[in-house]
Formats: sequence, C-alpha cells, structure tokens
Amino acid sequence: MSDTADAQLFPELERYVEKNGLLANAKGILAARLPRILGQGKTRAEGLDLPPAAIERQQELLALSLPEDATKDPGVRREMEAAQRAVDEHADHMRHPENRRRFALQVLRQLEGVTTGNKDNHFFADRFVLVPDKSGLSWSWSMTPHYAMISKIPADVEYVVRAYEASERIVEKWTMPVDRFLDRLSLAWGMARHFNEDENVLIADVARLFKVAVQDDRFWNSPARRNFEDVPEAVFIINLINWRRNRDSASGPNFELVPATLNQAHGSKSRAFFVPGNTEGTIVRPMIYIRRVGK
Repeated sequence: MSDTADAQLFPELERYVEKNGLLANAKGILAARLPRILGQGKTRAEGLDLPPAAIERQQELLALSLPEDATKDPGVRREMEAAQRAVDEHADHMRHPENRRRFALQVLRQLEGVTTGNKDNHFFADRFVLVPDKSGLSWSWSMTPHYAMISKIPADVEYVVRAYEASERIVEKWTMPVDRFLDRLSLAWGMARHFNEDENVLIADVARLFKVAVQDDRFWNSPARRNFEDVPEAVFIINLINWRRNRDSASGPNFELVPATLNQAHGSKSRAFFVPGNTEGTIVRPMIYIRRVGK
C-alpha cells in the first residue's frame, strides 16, 4: 500500500508544523486539510476505512494555502515541488486508456478466489463492475456501471482491492430477505406515488425514497438526522436484483418494471434506472416506471 498515516511522507512539513504549533492552532480549511496531509483521518473513498493514500495527501498539500513563511522554508518548498511532480506524473500516466487497462488488470489479479474478467468493455469481479472516472484518478466498485458501492477510490491498487472487500461487506449487511424488501419497497413506492403527478411512478424516485424506507425503528420513532443511517446508493439495486432472482418464493406485494423508450433511456433529461441484463452487471436494461400489481 502507498504511504499512509504511519509513513513520514512530508518530514520537513511535519517539522515545520510541530515547530510552529500549526496543527494545534489551525482553523477553517487549514484545520480540515492539514491532518489529512499528515496522514491522519480517512481516505476520500466513501465507505472505505483506510488512512488517506499518498496521492491524496500530495493532492491535498498542493490544494492548501500554507502560511507564507512555510512556503519559504527550503525543506517544505522541496516537498511541495516533489508533490507537484508526483501528482502531475500520476495524472499524465492515468489519463492514457492503456495505463488504466493495466491498472484494472493489476487489481483483478490480486482478487484471489474471485471470478474476474473483461466483458462488454467493462472490467468486473464477480457481481461488481470496476469503473474509472474519465481521468482515471478515481475509481468505483459498482452494481452495474451506474450504481456505486464504494466511490472516489484513489488510483492505488491496494486501495481498490481493499474497497472490493468492503463492497462485499456492504452487500452482506444490506441484502434483505425478499419479503422484507417488498415491504420496504411498498413503503418507498407509496411515498413516491404520493408525491407523483400521475400514475407512472419513476423507479429512480422509488430508489431515492428507499433510503428513507429502510431506516430502522429508531428513526421512525424519532425522525431526526442523528437517527438517520446513511445508506449506500447501491442498496436499492442490490435488493432489486435479489428479489428478481427469488421473487417466486416471495409472499409480499408484487411489482413490475416498465422498460424505458429510447428517448427515456438516453435523452438529456433521462430518469431511467438501469437493471443488470447479465450476472456480471456489464450489460444493463433501461427501465423507467415501477407499477404495483394487484392489491
């Protein structure tokens, strides 16, 4: 793994900070960013419990306005210049598609006991798709290329591998028995229908309200932000997939998904929801509405 909290990536900066008591007296942006530069706190990857990666610390250093006398310190200035070179070289390397392909393959090779490959122009590992942003500097493990389990992962192989393991834990935690999912789905659908102007309820609206519907009794007994548990974006699609695979055994209410038209799926204001069309999730089928069938 790249340098993390226990590695002295910026010894001259640390010397300066300690000498001048900068960390103890920091305020505002300096107080928020300086600990991360020194390897404290967590990576920006959402859902990943690791210290910030070396490249994240270097990026933070370059984005931070240090006191003028700090930038005049020869040692600190050398570290800032080295960070600038490292960030520029990293960005230049990852912007090339072939280098992004090699990076993805490095990640997949380290996932022992997992079915991996490239299909439909997407890299996958078991049920997850590995998705880079356009720059290749940030990666996600997603259910289909659209719904992230863990996003904003730095382009560091070990971090992406660890994020895969964390994604598996999210699936294990949030996959519900089918009957419970249908109960929560019915609640989310009812809320979406209440706010809807016509009979057609968008799946995207139901997915958004599903984060509320799955809250536990603590929230419903006292609806407050402190009692609201953040739910990963992909939880709805996790359970939708599980329901579609096991709906014959379900005893709750029934729902059907309505396919999107070409314009609904790809127009500039598309609200389509993309359901996996194969096991790996590399093929998707755009759906638009969800209808409750029967009572």
